[in-house]
Amino acid sequence: MGNLFLTGRGMASIIDVARLAGVSPATASRVLSGSPHAVSASTRQQVEAAAEELDFVPNALARGLLKRRAPIVGVIVHDITDPYFSEIARGIEDAAEASGHLVIICSSDRVPQREESYVRLLRSMQAAAILFAGSGIRDAGLEEAAARHLSAMERSGAAIVHLSPSFRGPALVGVDNVAGMAAIVRSLVGMGHRRIGYLGGPERLYVAADRERGYRDAMNEAGLAVDTATVLRTTFDVAGGADGVERLIRADAGVTAVACANDLLALGALDRLTELGVSVPTAISVTGFDDIPGAARTAPGLSTVHLPLRDLGRAGFQHAEKLLSGRRPHRRELPFDVVLRGSTAAPRRASRLEITAPAALAGAR
Repeated sequence: MGNLFLTGRGMASIIDVARLAGVSPATASRVLSGSPHAVSASTRQQVEAAAEELDFVPNALARGLLKRRAPIVGVIVHDITDPYFSEIARGIEDAAEASGHLVIICSSDRVPQREESYVRLLRSMQAAAILFAGSGIRDAGLEEAAARHLSAMERSGAAIVHLSPSFRGPALVGVDNVAGMAAIVRSLVGMGHRRIGYLGGPERLYVAADRERGYRDAMNEAGLAVDTATVLRTTFDVAGGADGVERLIRADAGVTAVACANDLLALGALDRLTELGVSVPTAISVTGFDDIPGAARTAPGLSTVHLPLRDLGRAGFQHAEKLLSGRRPHRRELPFDVVLRGSTAAPRRASRLEITAPAALAGAR
């Protein structure tokens, strides 16, 4: 019988519920929204029964727009297939779901125009918050456009949270990338390594610059040489690690260890070294950064800097909630740990790498 009260096809509206219950739409809204306005027990029962009969679902978007923002949280990542970002995104989702927010994941692929288009779209949707899970990209056009959109969103009450450094400054919630990289390079120095190569990410990423700075700080602190033959910048992925470690070997720089700016680079380096017949860690030690799922299950297990990625996502959303409530929380820095596994050991005495698969090196890319 309830279907006779539907104002149109599809989902029931608050008006349909009010008609079936014999009350005003305002009264029905007070009951179903949990408003503190006084409503009699009998009226409440009538409205709840009507809502159940019509299978009424509150329009969260419409309710959000009444407050000038929708219950939507945009999360901009560089690549959701990268375990680093998927772990952070899952942490954000866990926290956002508990507060009734819908999370929209946007993969920019580190393309400035794509990132700017996502920011513009989320602004047009009147999203409650945008969380940037990845590093800021150094691009004048993107930074100018993003600054305009993000400032406008903040003026309207939205929350903007960066979990990594950007043109807006240090992360509001994040980790100390400089200190983390310096710590794991110090661990290599402590093992006796003196020629430590470095595979970094693209210069245009703010986080890549911070991690390289950590490497250089630790090397300078130990009085060790850093030159162009031992510092290479590549893409932040497995392919970049494979190509980068091959370039280090071709340069014959005499490195006994390679510090990588993230775990994907390190995994690529391990794969290529295996192809070349170079023993890890007997001939060369390899370290990563992030401790993504699976880093401990490589052969050998990857020594890396552990970041609490899901906690980072949860803390980022909690920071956004505080901003939405009108508070101005302090920046929060999460801890990191150096985790040493089988990919690192004291250097051997020989000064040159022994390539036991020369054909693979000659034919590699």
